[in-house]
Parts: sequence; structure tokens; C-alpha cells
Amino acid sequence: MKVRTNHFSPLLALILATLLSSDALAQAGASGRPTAVSTASSVAGELRLHQLKSQVFGNARAIRVLLPHGYGERANRKRRYPVLYLNDGQNLFDVATSIFNPMEWQADETVGRLIGARDIEPVIVVGIDNAGRSGRANEYLPFPDIYLRPPLANPEGSKYPEFLTREVMPFINARYRTRTGSQHTALGGSSYGALVALYTVIKKPGVFGRLLLESPSLYVSDARIVNESQSFKRWPRRIFIGVGTNEDGVENCKPGNRDQEAVRDVLKLERIIRSAGGARLDVLVEDCTIHNEAAWAKRLPHALKFLYGR
Repeated sequence: MKVRTNHFSPLLALILATLLSSDALAQAGASGRPTAVSTASSVAGELRLHQLKSQVFGNARAIRVLLPHGYGERANRKRRYPVLYLNDGQNLFDVATSIFNPMEWQADETVGRLIGARDIEPVIVVGIDNAGRSGRANEYLPFPDIYLRPPLANPEGSKYPEFLTREVMPFINARYRTRTGSQHTALGGSSYGALVALYTVIKKPGVFGRLLLESPSLYVSDARIVNESQSFKRWPRRIFIGVGTNEDGVENCKPGNRDQEAVRDVLKLERIIRSAGGARLDVLVEDCTIHNEAAWAKRLPHALKFLYGR
């Protein structure tokens, strides 16, 4: 039997990163006003921290906002920007706050480089922190995962679409010069974070015009999300899905072997989305790539060029 956890990591790194993440949340302050990231961090660019208190989940978390270069300049004071919302905010910008292992998506470096090269338009990236190791699965799973250890019988992931659209998005729109509307609003995540991103798009049709799914946990509850996708028609205009052929990290991976559950599920979802029509879809299957932030960081430039390419 396969056994799944929220993610996987060395125990020592997990403990250290969790403590650092808690410190970062405290720094954000109860007022919701932005706080600068510590100079000791490895963040590139201007990253602001806020604390958001959620009535939907009855807790609080950090919201990390990466602003494009020049956002605060006088010449851009009337300019508005599209927004990319990404789950697992702790893991996007800084290894010091990553809660599962000392890896990150390198979203700040990648976005800054692509904007600078004019490969993508300037975009605000909003990292939504998860609820920590003990609460992440509860908020990201819309259905129970029988392989999760310890088990979670009644996860609350079905509330996530309301949390995102009723709390997070209005919070960001009230504080930053955002461009609203589905054509300017994107959502993404990895693993459970990708599962709940896909679930949110289905439950809130027409809100998001771009979708980024990395190593999505489509297997949950007998691939229920894949089955629900078959009747859905209002897909975002652009969708990127990335997956590796060695998501479980087995030894002696054989290149070219796509007979893995994660790959089969992604390819089935691809067929469903293509059959619905109306969406531009890019699916990247990488040989022997495993399930971690390093893989997602490697694929991120490709994903963003597809989603935001001019």
C-alpha cells in the first residue's frame, strides 16, 4: 500500500523551517499592513508580508506579495497589474521559510528575470501561506485521502474557494493596484496545492483565466477531481500542467516510462480539458523528475512563458 504524507522532507529541516515560518508570520503584524522581509532572507525583489485573519477557516496566515520592479515608481503610479495567486506561499520565494525541505520555487528570481527579458508582462505574485504542517492537508483536501498519515477523515478543502475569492482576493485588491477580471487573474499550486487550485477553478467558474498545476495530487479519493472535471466546460483560457515520471522517487527510474499513476492521471485530465475546447493547454511530462520544489522551480520559466507570453 502506498502511504502519502503532506509532503516529504528531512525531519530536522522540517522543524527548522516550521519555526522560521512561524517567525515570518509574527513579523507580518496583526494590522494587515505590509512588513518588509528580513535582510537575511534570500528573496530577490520587493516582497511584502501581510497577516490575513480568515473567518472561513478561523485562523490567520501570512500573505506574501511579490511586486514587479518599478511598481512604486512615480511613472507607474496609475499602472495596474495582473495577479498570479499561488498556494504554499512559504515555499515560493525563500528556503528559510519553506516548511518541508530546504528548497523553493525560486518564483521571485524567475519572475524578475522573465519580466526583465520581456518574456512575460509585469505581474504581481501573491503567495498564500498554507496552515502549516498540521493544517495544510485540512485546507487543501476537498476530499479525504485514504493514504494520508496520520489520516484525516473530514478535511475542509471544500471551503478553499470561498476563502480565496471572499477573503484573499478582496484583501489584495484593496491594497494593490491590481487588474481584475478573469483575463488578469491566475491561480496555481503544487501537489495538494494544485489539487485545491483545480477544485477552486471548477467551483468558481469564470474567476480565473489562467491555471498552473504542478505535480497535482489527482489520485485523491479515487481520482474524484478528474471524474468531476468530465462535466466541466468553463476552463481557464490558458492551463499549464507539469508532472514527472518519478513523482514517488523510486530508484532506477527508466526514461520514457509514463506508466505511473501521476502521469496517467495528468494525461487523462489533459484529454478531458482538450475535449471541452476553448482552452490553450500545455502539458509537460519530464522523465525521472520527482515530487519537490526543485522540479517545480525548473519548470516554472516554461510555465510562465506559456501562461503570460505575449
